[in-house]
Amino acid sequence: MQNDTSFQQMMKQMEHQMRQDQDAFVYDNENDKRIHISDPHKALGETFNTHAERMLHRIGRVDNYTWNRDENGGIDTGFTDFNESVDGGLQPGLILFGAAPNVGKSAFMLQMMKQISRLNENVYCEYHSRDDSIYELMPRYIACDQHITISQAKNPKKYADDEEIMRLRNEGLKNLYRYSDRFVMMDAEESPQTIEALEDHIKDLRMNLPEGTRIVLGIDSFYDLQTDKKFGGNQQEEIKYIAKTLKQYAQTYDLVVMCTAHLRKTGNKRPINDDLKENNVIEYEANLLCLMYNEVGIKEEGADIHWISEDSEKKMPVVEVRFSKNKMDSYKGTRFFEFIPEQSLFIQSSEEASKRYSSLIYQ
Repeated sequence: MQNDTSFQQMMKQMEHQMRQDQDAFVYDNENDKRIHISDPHKALGETFNTHAERMLHRIGRVDNYTWNRDENGGIDTGFTDFNESVDGGLQPGLILFGAAPNVGKSAFMLQMMKQISRLNENVYCEYHSRDDSIYELMPRYIACDQHITISQAKNPKKYADDEEIMRLRNEGLKNLYRYSDRFVMMDAEESPQTIEALEDHIKDLRMNLPEGTRIVLGIDSFYDLQTDKKFGGNQQEEIKYIAKTLKQYAQTYDLVVMCTAHLRKTGNKRPINDDLKENNVIEYEANLLCLMYNEVGIKEEGADIHWISEDSEKKMPVVEVRFSKNKMDSYKGTRFFEFIPEQSLFIQSSEEASKRYSSLIYQ
C-alpha cells in the first residue's frame, strides 16, 4: 500500500512538472528541436533571483553556441581522421603541435590552415611565422596546393619552358589571390611582436571582420612569442604567462589558436609530454596537444615506418600525430600522414596503411 502511495505521489509530481514546463518553455519557431525558456518565474517560482537570472543567460549563451556549430561538429580541417579525433571539427581553444626540428610540424599546420580556409564558410585564417620569411612561405603554399615541388614554385625562371609546371604554379598563385580575404600569411616583419600587440590585432580583426566570422590563428612557433611583462629572467614564469594568456584570448575572443612547439632532443624515441620545454605549464593550458614524430627523418633508410612513392624507390616519411592531450574529444591515439617534403604535402594514410604502421610500432 505504501509503495502504491509513493508511486501516485511521484506521478503527480511528474504531471505538475509537465504542466509547469508547458508554461515555462517554448520550442523555437524555426527549429522544432530547440527549446527556449519563455517564463523564468514559472520555471523557478519563488527561487528566481538575480543569481538565477545570470545563470539563465549563461545557459542560453551556451545553447546558442552549440546550435550554431557546424553540422559536423566544428571547423573542418580537411583531414577526416583529424576531424574525428576532435568531435567532428576544431573548436575554439589552444592547440599545440609539438615535434623535434624537421619533422614537418610547420608544414602540417600551414596545410591544415590552407584547407580550413577553403572548406569552411565564415572563416578567417592567419598564419604567423617567426622562423620563415614570406618568401619561403608562399612557395610552400603553392607547392602544397598544386602538388609541385617547392623549387618549382620558388624558381619560375628555371622552369619557364615547362608548360605544365608553369600552369600549375600559376594556378597556385591564383589561389593565393582568390583566398586572400580569408587566408593571410605574415612573417616576423609584419606579425605582432608581443602577445599584448597580438591582442590588439585580434581586437582589430573582431571589429572589422563580419559578425560570426570564425578566426583561426596559427603561430610558428610558441617559444618565439614575447611579452611586455618582466619576469626577471624567470623563463618558466614567462612561458606560463604566455600560455595562459593565449588560452584566455581563445576563450575571450572565440578563436582557434594553433601553435607549433619545439621539443627537447629525444634521440630515436617517440616524444612524450615530458619532452616539451616547461612541459607542465604548456600541457596544462593546452586544450589539444599533438606530438609529432617522423622516423624517416631520424633513421633515414633504416626506418621501419615509411611509405614508397610511385616516383621513387626510396623510403618516404610517415608523420605520426599522437593526440596526447585532448579536451575536445575522448580520443587518445595516433593518426598517420604520408608526407612528401619537397611538395610540403601531407596525405592522410588509408585505413589499411594506418593499421600496418600501428602494428609496426606496437609489435
